[in-house]
Amino acid sequence: MKSRLLPLLILLMLPTAGHAAALPRIVASADNPVPKCVVPDSLMDFVAERNARRQTPRAIEPRFANIAAVYQRIGQCVDRLPDKCIAVRWDYAFFQMLIETNYLTFRRPDGVLAGVPASDNNFAGVGATVPGKPGEHFKDVASGVLAHLQHVLMYSTARIPNPVAKRTRQVQDDVQDIMRKLHRPVTFADLAREWTGTDKNTYGAMMQRLAEKYTANYCRGEARNERASIR
Repeated sequence: MKSRLLPLLILLMLPTAGHAAALPRIVASADNPVPKCVVPDSLMDFVAERNARRQTPRAIEPRFANIAAVYQRIGQCVDRLPDKCIAVRWDYAFFQMLIETNYLTFRRPDGVLAGVPASDNNFAGVGATVPGKPGEHFKDVASGVLAHLQHVLMYSTARIPNPVAKRTRQVQDDVQDIMRKLHRPVTFADLAREWTGTDKNTYGAMMQRLAEKYTANYCRGEARNERASIR
């Protein structure tokens, strides 16, 4: 959960905590939808453009080329109730993944390989809570994305009956006990405070900053609608 990329990234970006107040609810719904302008092709262009601007340009591994489509597909039905699917705001989960993996390079900001390798298919540092100890390994990209999205959905207090990640199973009761005390729908800002173990919410502000950068470049006319949807 606590990626070792985060301390350096936070120092580099330093967004204000106030940004995080705008983060949307975790569970997607008719009044909390993923904006229409958030589509897999544009998300991957967003990633490629960012990596091309680095001092040392980097390309992601070819097997990650369609990962945004995997986030969309699984995010639309992370868990299934008898009468409906439970969807999450997979767009914000995707932006969280970009923070955790440094735009799918799995490197620290200084270019050194991060503690969670690309081969683990672990896109959110799940289980990487102790420096020097590896996080969890998932067999393929889809399994890793599912593990991440289940872990995100778990924060909403939705019960995950058979989590892919051991970490989700281990912390589910404790995390949900904390979230239920909010007595309201859980947001990505709430998730961010628990994920990083801090009330400063810098992590949440980083997610919001990425969302705003994407919106500015790919949504334009929909930016106003997006802001309205998360209030």
